[in-house]
Amino acid sequence: MRTASRHILFLATEYDAPGMHPYAINIINSLWQPGDQVAIVTRYGVDSQAFPNIPAECITWIDYPASTLQRALFRYYPKRLNRAIRHIIDTCGIGLIYSLTGELVLAPTIKRLQRELPVLYTVHDAVYHDYKFSSPVEWLKDRLIIAWPQQQLFNHTVNKVTNSKEQLGYIKRRYPEHQVYYFPFPTLVNAGITDGHKQAEELKGVDDGYILFFGTVHLYKGVHLLYDAYRSHPELQKHPLVIAGKGNPYFDCETDGKRIIHINRFIDDSEVRDLFKRAAVVVYPYTSATQSGVTSIASYFGKPMVLSDLPFFKQTCQGAKGVFFFPSGDVDSLAVAIGEALDSSASTKGLYKRIYSPEALCSALDDVIANF
Repeated sequence: MRTASRHILFLATEYDAPGMHPYAINIINSLWQPGDQVAIVTRYGVDSQAFPNIPAECITWIDYPASTLQRALFRYYPKRLNRAIRHIIDTCGIGLIYSLTGELVLAPTIKRLQRELPVLYTVHDAVYHDYKFSSPVEWLKDRLIIAWPQQQLFNHTVNKVTNSKEQLGYIKRRYPEHQVYYFPFPTLVNAGITDGHKQAEELKGVDDGYILFFGTVHLYKGVHLLYDAYRSHPELQKHPLVIAGKGNPYFDCETDGKRIIHINRFIDDSEVRDLFKRAAVVVYPYTSATQSGVTSIASYFGKPMVLSDLPFFKQTCQGAKGVFFFPSGDVDSLAVAIGEALDSSASTKGLYKRIYSPEALCSALDDVIANF
């Protein structure tokens, strides 16, 4: 436990980005103590239920601009955010700024901010993921809004933290003069998931025991490999295939609403419990992975998992019951691993207790914060 005078300002300016919402919530709720402050940028207004034990006056909510021009300006000069940070620093006795969600909008000001206070910056993706863009304009937009600011932050933040041991080594080699810390990825399971009882409309009438992929659909997540394995191995087609997550398929994906279903939208937390409880196996056929909490949800519900043999997955899940690995990119091996998982009765709940318990998270975070 920190001393009462060591206050933290938690920053979550990409709060609505995929995966960042539960990541920020779990860490803030685990670490917050009286005197700390939270600053969140969101498109959806105040989310007070996410922080039931934090007084409302300790959380500053900043609305993400609505118009295209205002959004563009905010990306490079977030005036309201900068003023809020300045006010909190000046009035609340902050000793550390903990950046949780990438904070791309701080790229132009990060050097100045660090001259005032230490900033602990979370590196989510030290190596940029593979994406497939529909046009040169989309590629340029990605570079200007995401890739360039991210690189600026990597270069100029001298205190970094990551949830991947592989990334830890990579960052230390690339930035030997920086201080880099590690703690295991927090669980993505929250009260909205554990208490949720809503069924996705798209799955009404679909048989239980399906093969599930859950997450946004991107090239690096290897969803095309899962689709190809399913289509080319008839023995798997006894089970429906459910791709649950927003994203326009970058490959030819024929869906029929009964055997191959793509729920192409944001999946609300209240729908996640039913989605996973009805699955027979959960598959993550990523072709690259820096760090991720996706295995926390499947293991919370005890579901067998099929994972590509990427270092992050193996470092987290190697030796766990109910986890089946396959050589990344190998469609036939993926099909075999899915078949083995479907035939298995092993539960992955042991993995959840070992890696994702609240006690383990708090202990690891306290060790990191003690360095400041």
